[in-house]
Amino acid sequence: MAEADSGEAEFRAPYPKYLDWLRYLSAFLLFMYASSKMLGRQFSLPPEIALRPVGSLSGYQLAWFYYAHSHAYAVILGLVQLGGGALLLFRKSALLGAALTLPVMTNIVMINVFFHIAWGAMGTSVFIFASMLAILWRSRHALVGVFWTDQAGEPTKVRRYHRTIAALVVLLVVTLMGVGSWISARR
Repeated sequence: MAEADSGEAEFRAPYPKYLDWLRYLSAFLLFMYASSKMLGRQFSLPPEIALRPVGSLSGYQLAWFYYAHSHAYAVILGLVQLGGGALLLFRKSALLGAALTLPVMTNIVMINVFFHIAWGAMGTSVFIFASMLAILWRSRHALVGVFWTDQAGEPTKVRRYHRTIAALVVLLVVTLMGVGSWISARR
């Protein structure tokens, strides 16, 4: 009732039912993948894979072998998925859950695409990724406000100074990349 107290009755469209279904299904899928990671069932390969030359492994085998090296990493990733899934279960925390889960799902989708992970995993990760985008899209105006329009820029008096520093940082990075490439090419 804070809106009524402040005298500002701002119009808010009703929460779409499809977002409820996307939230619940995404939370379920995140819980499944999180538990698989935390129980050591994901990122597991037969031991004989370790005896094969690296060049003979598929992208899937390389990725799984790499991620299987650290159970702690899998557990942390699982905990983030578990936390994001739990936040998605409630409308009040769904936006936070989507914001937490979107970067993780972006990384998972990229791994699935570029390492040629199974189509089922690809479809699931793309579904969760798209669901997070849909949840965030509903609040896009507020998010743009929080991350862009409501942010203070540099004061006019020192704006030129800050832009010069920013340009120098970019120039330094480009120069270092060029020098590094030149050194690598000479080897």
